[in-house]
Amino acid sequence: MVVLRNSVLIRCTPEEAFDHLSDLRAELEWNPKCQVMEKITEGPVGKGTKYRAKWKSSPYVEVEIIHYDRPRTWTAHNGGPIEVTFSARLEPAGQDTVLHAEFTPRPHGWFRLIFPLFLLVIRREEKANMIHLRTALERRARNRR
Repeated sequence: MVVLRNSVLIRCTPEEAFDHLSDLRAELEWNPKCQVMEKITEGPVGKGTKYRAKWKSSPYVEVEIIHYDRPRTWTAHNGGPIEVTFSARLEPAGQDTVLHAEFTPRPHGWFRLIFPLFLLVIRREEKANMIHLRTALERRARNRR
């Protein structure tokens, strides 16, 4: 099983990071490949919240938050040709926060054939996403102050 791990220091509190990032709609703000992320369940974000999502070169998939422990960690999972489990853990670092992210892709069907190429691309994208995410979240935190 392949697990891509990345970490980034963010200048905001764990609560600010958690509240913004655990609502997966925030991905539209920082991930240039995310095209659709719409919440399809009612009520506040938490375990069981579902989203309809689409990234460039992907079909529409349903993403579900399967673990939610504010302000420490959340996990989301989706199916499709590339099944993904994404886990985030937030760790206080003085007045800042360290985000530890794990991206676990599992190919299905025909996608197994191109999975090695996918890994080359997604490793770079996930590292870049940490920078995009940090920039967006720090901008948001500055605007609140």
